[in-house]
Amino acid sequence: MFLSNPFPYSTSFRNHFLIASILSFIVVFILVFLQPFGSNNFSNPYKNLYFIGYGVICFIVYIVFHLLSKWYYESFKIWKWVEELFFCILYLSVAITLAFIYTEVIINKRPEHLTLSLFLFWFKHMFLGFGLILFVLALFFRHRYASKKNIIKDYVVSTVENEESKKKTILLQGTMKKEIFEVVTSQVIYVKSEDNYVIIFYKDEEVVKEKILRNTLSNTKKQLSFLLQTHRSYLVNPKFMKSLKGNSQNAKLLLENIDNAIPVSKTYFESVKKTIN
Repeated sequence: MFLSNPFPYSTSFRNHFLIASILSFIVVFILVFLQPFGSNNFSNPYKNLYFIGYGVICFIVYIVFHLLSKWYYESFKIWKWVEELFFCILYLSVAITLAFIYTEVIINKRPEHLTLSLFLFWFKHMFLGFGLILFVLALFFRHRYASKKNIIKDYVVSTVENEESKKKTILLQGTMKKEIFEVVTSQVIYVKSEDNYVIIFYKDEEVVKEKILRNTLSNTKKQLSFLLQTHRSYLVNPKFMKSLKGNSQNAKLLLENIDNAIPVSKTYFESVKKTIN
């Protein structure tokens, strides 16, 4: 059900200040220039100023509800369509309620008209009129600005993470004390074990190079924990995996920048298959 799907949420006060301003301007524009609900019959030298008051109510209520929703989002780290719809309905309900009080007390100066029957009549007409328009616009702008912000944020975060991962290095220790090899982790393609040595295949300025260390594959795996074991003699960086050929009895793994296929034993076939898929 779509109500349980995530809805993009922006914590930016600047974005929500802008949305509140747009919604408030639309309210005032409709009242001043279209004059619905018989407002054209309202004669008062301060008529337009009174109409601006409805925009102020719309603006303040939105900002208050944004601060409350931000607290909710940061506390529970969740914001789905159900929360978004509830936010918009509650925001409009409170705004319409305050607008009713403002109309009868400030504009009409008839506080005795603050009755439940008149309020329900007002609420019905305002919600079906102004409410539905603002409801759709609020959803549209909140989704638009949140999605735009998240796209930019994700791009910046992924870019920073990629740059950091490219620069991250590790010192590989061989069995000999002075046998140390520094390599960028993201550039390690695979490791092959031969007798008492391991051969590390890695990229250096787009060229595949090799480094031999006296060590066991198990010790190397502890130091390069991000590598995936495909065979008793091979460790592979999932980043360079291209495709898996054959079945569990004779599987071969193809890697980027490497001509030779890497053997995949029956023991590790399923884990390699899940990773590449």
